[in-house]
Amino acid sequence: MAAFRYAYQSIVNLKQSETTQAEWGLSAALGQLKAEEMSLEELRSERRRWEEKLIRQGERGSTLDELQQIQHFIRHLDKTICLKEKKVQEAEKEVDQSRTILSERKVQEKIWMRSKEKAWQKFKSALLAGEQAELDEIAVQRHARMAQS
Repeated sequence: MAAFRYAYQSIVNLKQSETTQAEWGLSAALGQLKAEEMSLEELRSERRRWEEKLIRQGERGSTLDELQQIQHFIRHLDKTICLKEKKVQEAEKEVDQSRTILSERKVQEKIWMRSKEKAWQKFKSALLAGEQAELDEIAVQRHARMAQS
């Protein structure tokens, strides 16, 4: 009995490896996006705290200089938030690109796996046809022997 050996197995292995790498890439991109989003939320929370502090200081009758310092820091936080929002958008684009790459890799892997499956089915059919031919030959020989007896 002959063993099945797919001639393009190295390509199938390569496509599986590329798919795995694309999955890792997507996972890393999602992790980066999550980290950027958490950082952005922390900045927004910090800004809210400073804004509340500004309101409380204003109600207490703090000096204009203190209020201006707080307002200056809030503007600094606004700029930082704006930069962080851009990083979040970049991370979202990276996730989208990673998803596209993974999708393409999966399609390529599926194509090669189908090709391998077709080759396996063809091999199996040929093997079964050969076995059937042997069984038919045995049956014909038995029938011929029985007819001679």
